Amino acid sequence: MRPDSDQALPPVADTSTDRSGDIGGAGVGNSSGWGTAVLEEGDRVAFGRIRAEHHRALFGAMEANGFDALVLGRESSIRYASGARRFWTEGIKPFGPGCVVIGDTGRVHLLSTWDDGVPPEITGEQLYGLTWNGAVLAAELSGIEGLAGARRIGVDAMTPGAARLFSAITPDATLVDASSVLMELRRIKTPDELASIMTALAVAEAALSTALFHLEPGIPARSLTGIVAERMAGLGVTNPDLEARFSLFGPTERSGGTLPSDALVRCEVGTLFAGYQGTITRTWVNAGNGQRPTPANSSRKRLARRWTELFERLLGACGAGGDGRDLLSAYAEAGEPLPPGPVAHGVGLGMEPPLVGGAFPEDAGATTPFEPNMVLFVTGVVSDPDGSTVEAGQCVRITESGPEVLTRHSLGPLFDPVEP
Repeated sequence: MRPDSDQALPPVADTSTDRSGDIGGAGVGNSSGWGTAVLEEGDRVAFGRIRAEHHRALFGAMEANGFDALVLGRESSIRYASGARRFWTEGIKPFGPGCVVIGDTGRVHLLSTWDDGVPPEITGEQLYGLTWNGAVLAAELSGIEGLAGARRIGVDAMTPGAARLFSAITPDATLVDASSVLMELRRIKTPDELASIMTALAVAEAALSTALFHLEPGIPARSLTGIVAERMAGLGVTNPDLEARFSLFGPTERSGGTLPSDALVRCEVGTLFAGYQGTITRTWVNAGNGQRPTPANSSRKRLARRWTELFERLLGACGAGGDGRDLLSAYAEAGEPLPPGPVAHGVGLGMEPPLVGGAFPEDAGATTPFEPNMVLFVTGVVSDPDGSTVEAGQCVRITESGPEVLTRHSLGPLFDPVEP
């Protein structure tokens, strides 16, 4: 379900009247009230309302696209369909049928051996156990009401082994790629989803600030990564969107090693709250805690001014009705070359389309229209011939009245006014 094009976020409600977070519970507050007090079990984000809105949108899309069932394996898809809280895992995971959605019954089934983190509307009989035995898994899936008789099944990914498994369980079914349908559902954010993104972003910003306090000449980059993880855990968030990275620009860029004095340090921190992404990148001068760049760094000040001019153009391109091609044009108009990585990507349940950049095809999302309540992570990168680089990325919300920068962290000492 999409919010109105310029829907205002409701004020903080009296949370003493609702301790469940279910439908009709307390709404989200204004931006000054968001922070780490917004917990998944708390009141200020109505997670029950998020799940109910997702279910209505999901089953409506299934009916519109003729899907009798969905078989989902991607973390973001499962989170959207079920609202289940999952453990953090690292590394590449093969596709597995982690969630099955049945149109006729209106039920969501999860691959889980226990109910911790499973929303209350998903009962124990809607869980099927984890097993390495394909025959046991086939039997479990065959017992899901409505799956065996499905004729059109939407999937968000599929391996040859999983395809063979479902050909045995549902021999008359056609497996159809539903990833574009699922991405479309997630593109526009509700007020509760925006509050979750803002909370994730607040945690990432707090962790980055703590790491920057300890930034000093000679410190190992991995030490800063550990400081970020410790700070996030102290704020009650242990699921990173990505491992924090502190590195030097140029051919030697890496996340390990020590960070020398006066170096420009690329800082990247990301976390997940309730599945929603909060990411920030900054460029900081390793001059010791609280130190400003010296006059010898005037060329870096010029880089900072170039970044500011570029980002003003990028923000101007983030208008409702535009698309990712406008962001690429902003680089050209500023006379800056496109960076090797993304210029922008969608923010939501992890990284989402559109994915915009010189190295990405237009069908990755560059032609996707910008609509109110889309959230983008927009990156500005400027470099000098000697390799000196300033990079910073901001979360930006698209609104009817113009872009809203959600990131609140300082851009750093390079952007401080020059003292006389």
